[in-house]
Amino acid sequence: MKVVATVEGATVISSTAFAEFYDHALNDVYSYLARSVVGNRSEAEDLTQETFAAAASAAKAGRPEALTMPWLMGVARHKLIDHYRRAARDERHLALVGVDRSDSFECDLPDGADPSRVLEMLHDLSPEHRMVLILKYVDELPAQEIASMLDRSLEATKSLLSRARRALAASLTEKPA
Repeated sequence: MKVVATVEGATVISSTAFAEFYDHALNDVYSYLARSVVGNRSEAEDLTQETFAAAASAAKAGRPEALTMPWLMGVARHKLIDHYRRAARDERHLALVGVDRSDSFECDLPDGADPSRVLEMLHDLSPEHRMVLILKYVDELPAQEIASMLDRSLEATKSLLSRARRALAASLTEKPA
């Protein structure tokens, strides 16, 4: 089967090729996003749909990279970052009406913290803290790359990571298993 063809100088990607790519890639994209939104099924489904909608648009525009996993996972990561930015903005709006989420407790993660417990505690963090921890520890991105993705300085990103780790540690110590 030919995935890409050139018709009158324009690149064309067949709908069959896209459908086959979708079937092949769906589980990987959904799994990545489900882990990144800490198991929230509806958010993972929405982000997966947004990711494939972007891929379909790119494929329709004749961009052959739209049918590659690296490109698609990059789109998924960008959709995830946008999601957490929106959630952080919404949380800031809520803070204006009196909801306060302080992360001033200072400690490191307890040694031997149960990974499933850590994942559960991510739910208690702000969207911004969740996002930066996922980019750092799930996607294993260096701080400089995270800073670039978030349009922040390296120092501001390191500070955000530090606050996020303290908030997670506080959540783990405040709610023992």
